[in-house]
Amino acid sequence: MKVKSSQFFNRFKATLCVALLAGSATLSSGAHAEYVAGETPNWQGAPLTSYVQGSPSASLNQSIVVRGTSLIVNQLDLPSAGVLTIRLSDIKWPDALSALSFLVTDLDNTWNTLNGAGDLLVNVTGPTQLFAAVFARSVDDNSFGLYNLRADFSPVPLPAAMWLLLSGLGGLGLMRRRSSESK
Repeated sequence: MKVKSSQFFNRFKATLCVALLAGSATLSSGAHAEYVAGETPNWQGAPLTSYVQGSPSASLNQSIVVRGTSLIVNQLDLPSAGVLTIRLSDIKWPDALSALSFLVTDLDNTWNTLNGAGDLLVNVTGPTQLFAAVFARSVDDNSFGLYNLRADFSPVPLPAAMWLLLSGLGGLGLMRRRSSESK
């Protein structure tokens, strides 16, 4: 069976992502690694889309109820350079979560983690695709917890000096055109 290069690349990315998620979970807690291994027994070669929740977007705002253990991966497609602001909150309803951690990666160089609730800023230098994973655990398998993940992308605006330069050049071009028409 022939596999197209894009299919191979997607499978490679999937394998790398899951392996790195498992590795980062191992660094933060042995329980995280046990969950990833338990929930993804065939992680070698599994398509990344099997772990991604929902469709790709430039922002997220989701509240997730957790009973026991939860691992959710979201895909973020960012159209330009800018700043991705991430806020992870433990709502503490009806109980606080016993574990809450966040990982964002582009599967190449960018790796940012957040252990517990808090804010995270990720600088993006151009159009990119990021994967955001949240691991959460309630106090026990019979209790519930609730967290909120909010990710907002702010593109880098064109600086005021650039607008001033462009309007000045446009004015000079207009003056030159008028002077050549009057001759």
